[in-house]
Amino acid sequence: MGIAIAAGALAGIAMGYVLQRGQLCFHAMFAEAWHGRLLLLRGWALAVALGAVGLAVVYLTPLGDGLNTGLAFRPVANVIGGLLIGWGMAIAQSCVSGLLYKFGAGMAGASIGILGWIGGELAVRNVRLPGPSVLPGGDDGTIPGVLGLPRLLIAVTVLAIVAGALWRWRGPADARSGATRDGAVPGTAPTPRPPWQWNWPTLGIVLGLVLVLGWVSAAVGGVDFGPSTVGASAGALAGSPNWWLIAFLLGIVGGGALAARRTDAFELRGETRVRYVRLLVGGFLLGAGGWIAGGCNLGHGLSGMAQLNVSSIVVVICMALGVGHARAMIRPGNRSRINSAD
Repeated sequence: MGIAIAAGALAGIAMGYVLQRGQLCFHAMFAEAWHGRLLLLRGWALAVALGAVGLAVVYLTPLGDGLNTGLAFRPVANVIGGLLIGWGMAIAQSCVSGLLYKFGAGMAGASIGILGWIGGELAVRNVRLPGPSVLPGGDDGTIPGVLGLPRLLIAVTVLAIVAGALWRWRGPADARSGATRDGAVPGTAPTPRPPWQWNWPTLGIVLGLVLVLGWVSAAVGGVDFGPSTVGASAGALAGSPNWWLIAFLLGIVGGGALAARRTDAFELRGETRVRYVRLLVGGFLLGAGGWIAGGCNLGHGLSGMAQLNVSSIVVVICMALGVGHARAMIRPGNRSRINSAD
């Protein structure tokens, strides 16, 4: 257990540090992308592509023998769960990993979102939506498995395509914009990027390395899946805690705090009453959606995408659609009335 805790904490601290320095919250990434601002999306895409190559190499080593090689594709659960996650992100104005590293950086109100997330997972832990598994778990649930081609070959091809696209479509405007601020009205301009925030190439490269480190850490810690958030609460309630995962999640908080302290970005703050409600409700949807989808913004959006899972691609698309739909329902006039009432 000690090795699992140490390995999980190391991976979590590294992840939290990178997410805080890059300001990579998946809600902000999707929300900004809907308005044509692609700073975070570019960093994420590069990280996933690099992570896919690194993970393919890990699978070829003895460390990969006990690791999960792919998630099953269950369309009903993946689509509904992904949409719930997206709606939860838009309501809470954060993803799960965002709540964790922001809490470490001084956002005390994130604790309410974290409680909602725990409650959401526990509330649906016995729920399994009907519908077939179109693709089984393991290699057969991945793009390489579907195509019948080596995983490393597909991963290198993906990296080449992503790198080429990012180089071709690079733009100076993205370098000057930051992430959507908490509580931002849809369609408004982002806050300027703080001087300590990494640019997208740095974010992509370092996050890709940390993602692979997370999988190696999981193998060392005796668990079969890398960076994720799903299952920590349900496992603890069932009496079979995943100590690596628990340490990883706590490590994200610590990594966020470390990064914020090193850059003088730490700011202890509370939230408005409306924000507390939104964090609680949004957090609940994040927890429920992650359990139903079989993965969260980290489990599908980073680890699953690096596995080249068909299910993860579908879930990430549904997350983005959920964010776009929910934010479109929040009218600036309605938000103004809410804020003035608060």
